[in-house]
Formats: sequence, C-alpha cells, structure tokens
Amino acid sequence: MILYFSGTGNSKLVAEKLSILMKEKLHNLEQGALPALHEQERLVLVAPLYFWTLPSPVLRYLAQHPQLSQKELHVVMTCGGAMGTGASLITRQLRCLNFKKVYVHALVMTTNYIPRHKVQAPEAAAKAIRAALDKLPKIAEDIRRKRGAHTSSFLEWGLPIFQGMYDKARHTRHFYVTSRCIGCGKCERDCPSQAIHLLNGYPKWSEPQCALCLRCVHRCPAAAIEYGKGTVGKERYRPERFLPDIAHTRSNQKEG
Repeated sequence: MILYFSGTGNSKLVAEKLSILMKEKLHNLEQGALPALHEQERLVLVAPLYFWTLPSPVLRYLAQHPQLSQKELHVVMTCGGAMGTGASLITRQLRCLNFKKVYVHALVMTTNYIPRHKVQAPEAAAKAIRAALDKLPKIAEDIRRKRGAHTSSFLEWGLPIFQGMYDKARHTRHFYVTSRCIGCGKCERDCPSQAIHLLNGYPKWSEPQCALCLRCVHRCPAAAIEYGKGTVGKERYRPERFLPDIAHTRSNQKEG
C-alpha cells in the first residue's frame, strides 16, 4: 500500500504514478481510517520534505496508527532541492515512533516554498517534474530490492534544531488575508490541520500551528492569502498548470 500526504500536489502526483508502477493500493492520509493491510503487504509513504523533516500531519497519522510500525517502511520524500541530512533526520523521527526498518528515497522536483523562493517558470517547472517522474522506475526497483539513501546516526543530532525551525515557521501568526478575499471558504475546507475557520466571511487562523503546507496560499482562487512578506507578489504553485496532461491522471486502482 502507498500512503501519501501532499500539500500542493507534488507528492500526490508521485504517489499516483508510483501506485501504477508498483500495482499498489493508494491511500490519502487525510481521508482518515486506514484500510486493512495484509501481513505481507508492502508499505510505502510519499510526502514532502519540510525543513528536512516529516510534515506534522504525517507524524500525527503514524502516531495514531502504531500498528504500522511493525512493518518495513519505505519513505519517498519530494523536495525542491538536495535532501542533505534529511534521510538521517527522518529515520530518527520514525525510530522514535518505533519503526525498526526504514528506507528513505529522495525525489528532487521543483520548489514551491515561496516564502523564500520563487516558483519556476512553467517550462522549467515542467522539465523538473518530468525529470523527477522519470526516476520513479528506479525508486520502485530500489523499494523492491530494499535499498534506500545512506543514513548516519552521527547526523541525527541535528533533529531538534531542524524540528525547532519547522515548529517556529509553522506558527499561524505569519498568515493573513488581503482585501482580495472573496469569502469562498476553500481554505477552510482544504486545510489539513483544520487551522482555518471563516469568521464573518473571512478566514481566521484559529490554531497556533499548522502543517505549513501552504495549500491555502497556493490554492486560493483570489491569491488573497499571504505568509509574511515573503509571498507578496509571487506566482502561486499549481502543478496542473505545468503538466495538464498528467497532473490529473488518476491511478486505475481503487484509492483508499
């Protein structure tokens, strides 16, 4: 089975393609209840890399389903640049959740963290995404052969630092809505952390922290949501704009 969490679409796209390649069932972590797993069933997790660590909704889901730790876990991380020490840090996070066998795979795509970067031009983004998808057969083979990225226990010392950076960045005080807001409520419906609620027709961040997936920023139809000053005036990220022929492709297998 392939489990996935996707903030803006990259990891979803990878999970769908990987499920076809490996003939595995697909399950979105945001859809709640975990489907039944057979004893010999393979377990793969696809998720974005946030501050070289796992996103908070992924950690919460795994903690709520401790039976998963009895399985060998392959983690495919989508990222906008080099993974660096991420494989070691993620392995440490999963060991803290009692996972014994962990294999990490990195897939560099295109950056969408617009508080610090700009979205690539459509041609460059499409090229980067296609290049990443072309690597999926190799990743699928590595999963079958139980191979993953090199990890080092020495590098795990940095986990509290990067986790602290992530926790600081995901404070919802950084978000605000502009006068362009049309009060459609899409941000409230889409938030994986349920941190947004409409008040008098406008979004308010009612939780102190969120996942920092930036889905509300990128998918607001009016581009009315900002994160500090870093997102002001910047293009939003929607992979279907770059790859309309494959971004909406769905697995022909049942999605859990």
